[in-house]
Amino acid sequence: MTKKYFFLPVIFLSSFCFWGCTPQDSIREFTPFYLVEELGVWDFTAEFAFESVLGLVENLNFEFPEKTKTDIEKLFRKGLQRQIRGVSISYKTIDPFGNAVIATGAFFYPKDLNPPGIVEVPPIAPMRDSEAPSLYVEQKKFSFESVPCMLGYITINPDFVGVRYTEDWPRPYLIAEHTGIAAYHMRKAVEEYLLIKENYQLGNRSTILGYSLGGSTSMAMAWYYQDHPTGLKVDKVITGGGVYDGLEAFRAYVRTERNDYQSIPMVILGLDKFYNLQLDYSGIFANGMENPVDSPDPEEGGDGYAWWFSGKRSLSSIINRWGSNLPNYMHPDFFNPELSCEFIKLKEPLEMNSIVYNYTPGPLTEIHLIHSSQDNLIPVACPDLLYREYKKGAVPLLTNA
Repeated sequence: MTKKYFFLPVIFLSSFCFWGCTPQDSIREFTPFYLVEELGVWDFTAEFAFESVLGLVENLNFEFPEKTKTDIEKLFRKGLQRQIRGVSISYKTIDPFGNAVIATGAFFYPKDLNPPGIVEVPPIAPMRDSEAPSLYVEQKKFSFESVPCMLGYITINPDFVGVRYTEDWPRPYLIAEHTGIAAYHMRKAVEEYLLIKENYQLGNRSTILGYSLGGSTSMAMAWYYQDHPTGLKVDKVITGGGVYDGLEAFRAYVRTERNDYQSIPMVILGLDKFYNLQLDYSGIFANGMENPVDSPDPEEGGDGYAWWFSGKRSLSSIINRWGSNLPNYMHPDFFNPELSCEFIKLKEPLEMNSIVYNYTPGPLTEIHLIHSSQDNLIPVACPDLLYREYKKGAVPLLTNA
């Protein structure tokens, strides 16, 4: 099985020629519009981050090929004394309904404020409310999503909604427009913070890096930045994994009847809430997963989706309870070749949010697409479809590994 958490260092190493930030001029004082509050600050060295990453890899029982390990050590050990600051913030954005809401996120910058560029890295599909970049900063924990800061890049990691102030909501996975909005507002809040705290003008160019569910999220961010008057330029998207077309992913799961990362219920819950689909979960899940009570007791109507996907359960506990075989918890109708019965309600939202058929990168945007053919978490059929469609339109896709 592919270790999805390993994708970020590999993707980052595959292409890291980023562009610089704006030279500094005299900046006048102003009142921030997006930035709400500084929630936490954490100063550390690149050496600390490097050792943390090695520890994360060891905990996954993943062994680097010797050459890869040597290359990584050469790359990161050049600047181990670099001083880095991590900041957790809250900021104003909107929810998928268009209502004002407070979201959170984290960002990192070299304390000498001489970065080679800006990298935006959305998180993967975390299962628990406690798994969020802003919370990691406050806990002084380092994560794979923050790796680019080790090389001196300003690194931005939005939490998106479904965390902290909105933790009673499902996270709006695969909702591309909202992903772009929330990421853009986070970036603007970072810009305001650096102006106020450091008298530093953030540049208007970014590289976006994503993996696993963050792969499709990274593409959704690039899509929003390009097609809206943001004033931002995405030079490069480096993406691994990624559900670039939800319908294609569903078809692949139907064929394999297997998923080693139980994100399908999370996606369905999010689409149901934010598109008001009014799903009947007795036609979506089976074998008790359809139970709507937030309780572990099946006799109370619990031990189903409301309990296991409330944001309070760990991935390991979900795997232990439900396993990787989709017939354990998906309704038999799920395994029809095309969406039907209760699942037909998902068709329109999935089509609306397809990266494959709705987003065409501009001629100067590089797309580096990486995916393992042995992936049991995100179907390789998704990047294969994206690659085929983009090649038809002569999109500047430079990497397909």
